[in-house]
Amino acid sequence: MKYAGGDSKSALAHLTAREEIMKQYPLFLAIAITMVIVSSSAFAEYTQAEWERLKKGEVVVTEVTGQNPDGSQRIQFLAKIYVKATRQECWRIIRDYNRFAEFMPRLRKCVILKREGEVYYVEYDAKILFINAKYHLRLDGVEPYKRIEYKLDRTRPNDIRDANGYWILDDAPDGSGTILSYLSNVDSGIPAPEALARKVGKESLVQVVKNVRMRIESGGAWKKPEGS
Repeated sequence: MKYAGGDSKSALAHLTAREEIMKQYPLFLAIAITMVIVSSSAFAEYTQAEWERLKKGEVVVTEVTGQNPDGSQRIQFLAKIYVKATRQECWRIIRDYNRFAEFMPRLRKCVILKREGEVYYVEYDAKILFINAKYHLRLDGVEPYKRIEYKLDRTRPNDIRDANGYWILDDAPDGSGTILSYLSNVDSGIPAPEALARKVGKESLVQVVKNVRMRIESGGAWKKPEGS
């Protein structure tokens, strides 16, 4: 999480102060936070109450508004989870694309095709909704050990219509680990009831961050159950 003071020592005090401000100016602050997340997505935000839940091992999921290519709006889910590891340790695991199939849910195969500095071009073979799909992502480590952005690589063939999202790595407020924030938007191109798509999308997001945490906290040894 990013603070005005810029260090983790003032983090808890910052959260408490923000809670007090929210009591006095709830509408203003809600609008301000939404603008930060949706417009710039420069860092993840969470409240004192959310931090207390994260410390207990919970996954905190919030809704944010995104934009479709045609300019219309869509609701996306942002999942946050606390990991007992440094940002560097987390980064190593979530950039280890060649081994993603060992721990990422519903992923059958994942291969790095090309690397240009911190930009990876990766082929995925995964189960999306009710089908198996092959697609390609361009994953850019725009801020090393802090932020990864990805989008569909349209220079290669894809079985899905669109994909984009990001990972954000923040130092935990008490300096004990890392808060991982993950947003993912995948459009399979398959007609499906909105309620079903939202349910599946939310459940998938939660399982991804849980699996990633287990992988990281095991030092890269944990593997998902066979067939999952």
